Amino acid sequence: MSQAEPARRPAGRPRGALLSRERILEAAFALSDERGGDFTLAALARTLGVRPQALHHYFATREELIAGMRGRLTLRIGEHGFDRRPWHEAILAWARAYRDTLGRHPGLIAALATLPVAGEPESMADYERIAAAFRRDGYPDHLVVPALVAVESFVIGSALDAATPPDNLRPTDPPRAPHLAAVEAAAREHAEREGRSVTETTFEFGLTALVAGLRRAEEG
Repeated sequence: MSQAEPARRPAGRPRGALLSRERILEAAFALSDERGGDFTLAALARTLGVRPQALHHYFATREELIAGMRGRLTLRIGEHGFDRRPWHEAILAWARAYRDTLGRHPGLIAALATLPVAGEPESMADYERIAAAFRRDGYPDHLVVPALVAVESFVIGSALDAATPPDNLRPTDPPRAPHLAAVEAAAREHAEREGRSVTETTFEFGLTALVAGLRRAEEG
């Protein structure tokens, strides 16, 4: 009896699509983690083993791809109860989740931070929830955007700070900067007592202080 021949793929297009929006986004995140956010669609196509033209069916431009990646990150951040909690409580949880999510993809932060949000549905829905919570709680309309941008700018900076060495401010020559050396050591000792990193304690201090300041600005 002759050995069975290997099954041949039927002629025509494969049954399963070789590409999908999900697969492209996953590959884009992996590529940005490896090379940073300045990768090209051509580089992404190479990692997927397809021609660049194949990506255009899903993302016409690199900007559309980055917008899709931001939308995916927005979904990972979550809603955090802006529809039922006071804005100053919900925004604390939102900021923490935002920082943690960005921190997993530091190479992408600059590209995300400089791309307009208009037309990207997940981000627009997220900002709409936040704006609605501010207005519902009586925050002055003309201060809502400045307040949101202030928190978001702090979160983005904190996500970048999380990628730096924990002793980034420790002077290499303490006698030349004795005050800085003293406060830097105090910050590390305080963080150790709390069982957290300096980056975590710094973020929590800054976030609490910022939101408290935004609440006082509401009263003024």
